[in-house]
Amino acid sequence: MSEELISKYDIRGTEESGLTLECAWNIGKALADWLTTNGDIVVMYMPMQGDTARAVIEGLRLQGRNVIDGGSGDKEAAKSYISSVGLSGAVVIGYDDTDKVIVIELYKEDSSRIEMESGLKQIRELVLAGNFVPAAIKGELTHLV
Repeated sequence: MSEELISKYDIRGTEESGLTLECAWNIGKALADWLTTNGDIVVMYMPMQGDTARAVIEGLRLQGRNVIDGGSGDKEAAKSYISSVGLSGAVVIGYDDTDKVIVIELYKEDSSRIEMESGLKQIRELVLAGNFVPAAIKGELTHLV
């Protein structure tokens, strides 16, 4: 994952700029390893971002995280779900129509967004290192819808 994909608040890009399905898969793995609590993670996305969401979900599950496929939803729904259910975090995948890029936002167990200074830089480093050791047991997948 190149530095150009990381903004101060999120990960954004196109497949041509490096935000490939493999990159999304590795983002899921890195987030799973980075989060400090071992609870479930919800992934919400715009329907047109389903492939990217499935790649993130698979990365999370390979690292042993149980994932809730939240389907269509935004950051407010994800943050609400984190606090009401007591999750370890969330991933929200959307699309910026102005810049024509996929946008991935990551959230912690306290519903705060993971930004450059609060962990996004470390997650990027984990993706670049690529030293992921899969969990002994793959995480389960459940669906909200």
